Amino acid sequence: MTSCQNICKSEIKKMKMALLTPYTGGNLGDAAIQDAVIANIRRHYPDADIYLITLHPEVTTKLHGVLSFPINPFVITSYSSGPSIRNRHGNDTDTLATVKHGLLSRLKAVTKRSSLLYSALKRMYKSLVIASRIPWLLREEIVHITRAYKFMKGVSLLLVSGGGQLDDYWGGPWGHPYALFKWGLLARAVGARYVFLSVSTCSLESKLSPFFIRHALRLATYRSYRDQTSKKLLEHMGFTRNDAVYPDLAFSYVNGGGMHNAGSRNVGRVVGVSPIAYLSRYGWPKENPSIYIHYFNNLVTFVSTLIRQGYSIVLFSTDGPDRKVVNDVVDNLAKDVSLNISDRICQPRTDTLNELFAQLRNVDYVVASRLHGVLLSHRLCIPVLAISYDRKVDTHMANMGLSEYCLDIRGLETGSLFNRFKSLTTNTDPIKSILQEKNANYARALERQYDFLLET
Repeated sequence: MTSCQNICKSEIKKMKMALLTPYTGGNLGDAAIQDAVIANIRRHYPDADIYLITLHPEVTTKLHGVLSFPINPFVITSYSSGPSIRNRHGNDTDTLATVKHGLLSRLKAVTKRSSLLYSALKRMYKSLVIASRIPWLLREEIVHITRAYKFMKGVSLLLVSGGGQLDDYWGGPWGHPYALFKWGLLARAVGARYVFLSVSTCSLESKLSPFFIRHALRLATYRSYRDQTSKKLLEHMGFTRNDAVYPDLAFSYVNGGGMHNAGSRNVGRVVGVSPIAYLSRYGWPKENPSIYIHYFNNLVTFVSTLIRQGYSIVLFSTDGPDRKVVNDVVDNLAKDVSLNISDRICQPRTDTLNELFAQLRNVDYVVASRLHGVLLSHRLCIPVLAISYDRKVDTHMANMGLSEYCLDIRGLETGSLFNRFKSLTTNTDPIKSILQEKNANYARALERQYDFLLET
């Protein structure tokens, strides 16, 4: 253990700690991670001052019971939604991503027969709008850095708290890669220790993103990743090769009711289904209608057949955009007059972790796509059929020893869905045994990581 990795316990007691995350309050996986870290800090230091640094401070403060500070100058729904919705004064401003009036609308009407011409003109228009806003954006950023520096005074530990934070898919290089670099510099400026805790390496498509990520990681006094692949993707940097690998921080989440699944009263006949808005028009950074529609149609067919076979369905979501997909699933099922869905479909609100777990405790199986829709179900030892849209889901299922219950969303077919689901129901007991063992092992591993960081 190097001296720069040691965190002085007496120092932390006197000073505040902050958790950095690109989180708006809508994603329940991020919510579980932040609650888990907060609870484990409280376990070591009940009187510590804990802050969140997030994309939507007002919401995250209400959800987690700690004060929050804005990660950037703007309150936004996600990095991909554009550079601003409200500035620091709370005034409404238009977002660059949704400028669809005036000249752009007229150009669309004139050029609608040529998608190529329209696309080129649209990009040109956006470039001009961005150029005109640069002085304002720079001014807001300078003001934010000044405020952030004042906030960071007295912070002894700045934690990049889990999740897929090494990523530019949502917002490009000037989204979270830049934020990690900026906050690392601020931590260094005030003498705070900067820690990356069980993070994942996701998409780094821009040439600028690796620059920000490399220097952000260099500024850290401790780094760990939630899987070996995330670490391996950074090995070319050299200085990361001795970094640690620990499980996703959601494996250290324990809510008030414990992490046990009672199952349905009609044992084996209730299936939780969590659709995803992947590549859809519902707020995804990229769109591919053919892939999304193919996935959606197969999922609807799968659910309707389950209903005909006597299963009850609980449709739930773990992130905001997916709620619209849930509504679409119900609307499509309702079109089939031969299908009686009134007594077979439950569409509860799952906006909070308590609401989510209240539903999961009453299901026997889950079919989900988002990583933490899968992982949090696994925390309750519920057998899950994962329809994977990303490497992180594949990696999780492999690490759990359950790869055979993971299907690729891009080549999804109803037949393979039913075959895997049948295998899932047949092997319920051995799957639950695997999950119990993995949950216990991962929780112990994360406890060691918390102890290492907070007790040395």
